Amino acid sequence: MTVKKLSSLIKNISRHLNDDGLMLFVLENVSYAENITALIEGKPPTVKATMVFDELQEAINAADMKSMKSFSTTHATSIKRAIAEVAETQLDVNNHVSVVVKNSAAANLKKTLIQSYLGEVLVCANIRVNEPNNFIAAKPNVFTTSTKSGDTLSLYKKNDYDAKIFINQRVSSETFEKGLDMFDNISKRGYLFIEEMDDNPILWREKYEEIKFISFIGCHAIQTSTNVLVDFFKQFNPNVKVFENQLKELPPRRDFKAEIAKREPITVFFGALNRDKDFAEILPAVNKIAADYGENILFKVIAKTQLFDSIESRNKIMIGKKEIYNGQYVPYEEYEQALRTSHIALLPLRDNLFNRSKSDLKFIECAGNGAVVLASPTVYAKTVRDGENGFIYHDVKEFYDKFKILINNQNKRMQMAENAYEYVKNNRLLSQHYLERWDWYQELIARLPELNEEAQKRIELLKSKGVEAFGGFSESDSAVDFTM
Repeated sequence: MTVKKLSSLIKNISRHLNDDGLMLFVLENVSYAENITALIEGKPPTVKATMVFDELQEAINAADMKSMKSFSTTHATSIKRAIAEVAETQLDVNNHVSVVVKNSAAANLKKTLIQSYLGEVLVCANIRVNEPNNFIAAKPNVFTTSTKSGDTLSLYKKNDYDAKIFINQRVSSETFEKGLDMFDNISKRGYLFIEEMDDNPILWREKYEEIKFISFIGCHAIQTSTNVLVDFFKQFNPNVKVFENQLKELPPRRDFKAEIAKREPITVFFGALNRDKDFAEILPAVNKIAADYGENILFKVIAKTQLFDSIESRNKIMIGKKEIYNGQYVPYEEYEQALRTSHIALLPLRDNLFNRSKSDLKFIECAGNGAVVLASPTVYAKTVRDGENGFIYHDVKEFYDKFKILINNQNKRMQMAENAYEYVKNNRLLSQHYLERWDWYQELIARLPELNEEAQKRIELLKSKGVEAFGGFSESDSAVDFTM
């Protein structure tokens, strides 16, 4: 197709767009490595694009449209050395993508940057920051970037974007003074400064008291994962918003009947960071189940090697490697695959302030992947409907009894798994919620001058009156053992 014909086609289609509608163009890259390899070997090319990216952009412009965002998609591929030496292109790019709107709409779109500074990249960063940002970045004039804590942080100038959002994810300042400097540097460049924290800082009490909670006082707003945490953070900052954890996509539905036909052992999953003491209370019951059912039960465990060793069964598999975070961390794909091949998931949480502040994410992950949960009431009683989409236990005896029901009654187990899956499908997907986050960001940006004044007043109060003017951890909290 010629540029002129494509431009005419785009014009005709654009008449059916709303004023704020967009078009998405995907153009295969004729210089993709696999294409070049095929041509050299005398085979038909796998990619048969009729124009190059510059010609596509020319057609878009001629149709009174504007490309707001262009990027490339890549796919790992083997590249012959000879090709790599002669090619002057991005050999791993298999598609060029352009996000296009009407010229009249482009003038009204604010160019917005969401810049994230990530302090905990092994577990929390994706679910709390990266994945929501990726959804928001689907908007035609929103751009995202992220930096890991410890790497050089480059801030943009005040006028580089129409609006800039800085998300500080679990990076606490080394000192009170550095916390002040961080807020000063970021706010002077016109950023909206949001603190992201999804754990109760009681676990790092000494550190946060040393820096006088500047991480929460010296920012414009705080986003978090539970209402328990909202109540805590509002001591320091009135602008707190809860965004529950969601799945970025719905996993495929499991075929339980086909699995049952294989007559394989019932697989029990346990996987969590730093949950040794949470698991200790139920360990005797777990070992009794292991003795009762022998090889009919298979345990899959992601945990410290000591906890894995304490399960008295020869029929057990440790997911992960003990030399990597003592066995507790595996890539998310391995974690999810372990869930998808398990029938029952154990979710114990002791009742203390730190655990009560946690989210129900593990239930959501289990439900999406077809593993029925046997969970403590702490956190999970808010979401798990006992006997319908999972089981809640209140003591060790109830844990043991319900564990046996899940093992013995496959029809009950399948129905509960289906109910839990439907709950996630209808309620807990990021696609159903990310716009709420974006709307909140927009509200805060509109109030930025006011938020700057509020933050400065809080900082002056902190300097003059001390952290006692805000609050902190209670004496009863300090008496609780929060060690893992």
